Formats: sequence, structure tokens, C-alpha cells
Amino acid sequence: MNWKLLLPAFACLALLGAGCGMAGPRPVLREPRDTLGAMETAWAKDDVGLFLHTLSAPVLKRYSEHTIRLGWSELRPHLGPLVEQSRVVEVKAYSMPGRDLAAGDNYVWPPEQARLMRVRLEVRGAEEDFLFMQEVDPAPEGSRQAPGVWIGDRYYTRREHRALQTYAAGDVPEKDRTHWRLVFPYYPFQKDGRIAALLQEEIARTRGR
Repeated sequence: MNWKLLLPAFACLALLGAGCGMAGPRPVLREPRDTLGAMETAWAKDDVGLFLHTLSAPVLKRYSEHTIRLGWSELRPHLGPLVEQSRVVEVKAYSMPGRDLAAGDNYVWPPEQARLMRVRLEVRGAEEDFLFMQEVDPAPEGSRQAPGVWIGDRYYTRREHRALQTYAAGDVPEKDRTHWRLVFPYYPFQKDGRIAALLQEEIARTRGR
């Protein structure tokens, strides 16, 4: 996979967070604005792990974590000027139409029944929509909601052991495992790539100094 072809696309992800600061290494992304804030924090603190936390399962399935980590170190030096000038224009519920057969293999699609939101971002007069989907993470191992627990060197499911709650280390309800994460690049929104084009101009300008 040629990272240079993906650079403009994934650079747009970090731009989403401008103006939505927040703290915490792995926050609960209760709404798209929380995700935007986590992206800004990831950019500011050079935390690619937090950045990956904001990406939906379809994105991580299509593009490897290794590829994104490599690209992250390349794009950060070019993002500052655009991050400072970006703003969220609108956040709105979204219903996905049928898949467009014209879309290439590089695009990412959410599951058909996913709950979706559209976020419109503006940078230097250019606007572009970005898609977010709601995901529920599995209960962490050792929590009250986990399907089982390790006791010594054996794993017991709830059906196998009647007293698993005794061994649970914490309570992590579904609401604390529910996140709004980015689906990107999404063909109906990214096929024109207006903000990606701005980034390409910024990279060319900074490299030409």
C-alpha cells in the first residue's frame, strides 16, 4: 500500500478536532464532538493511540494500524496551520443511501444498520462532510459485564461458574463502552476531497520553503 496516496485522506482526520479540546487518554466518545476533541488532543500531544481510539472498526479493518501509525509521524508537521483555522459548522443525524458502484476500493462503508451522524467541517472557506457511527465496545476482561473471567489458569463463562460476580474487578456498563467513531474515507462525502486538497497545498508550501 502506498502511504503517499493515503496521506491527504488521513491528514483530514486530525483536522476534525480543531477547537474541541478535551483531556483523558481514552475518553468515552458520547457524541461526535467528543470524538473531535479527542482528535485534537491526539494531535496536540502526539498520541497516535488516542487517535486510533477515534477510528471506527470499518476504518481499522480497511487500513492497518501500522499504516496509520507510519503516516501519523509524517503528517503532524504539516497540520498546524490548518488545525488552527478549522471549525465545526453542523452536526446532524444521517441515513446512508445505497452503496455507489462508482466508489473505489479505498473507501470505507459503515454496516447497513449502523446509527450515523454527519459532521460538516469548514477550513479556509472550504466545507466537507465527515461520517461518524456509533459503536459499542466489548466489556473489558474482569468487569461485571464480561462474558467470563480467568480464575487461576482457567477461563470460566457465566454458564460454567455461578459466582463470577465475586471475581469481577469493576463495573463497565454499556453506556461507558459506547462511542461515536469516524468512518473515513466515506465515498459520498470524500469523493471531492476539498479539505484534502487544502492539505496538499499546505504540504507543498511548507516543503518548498
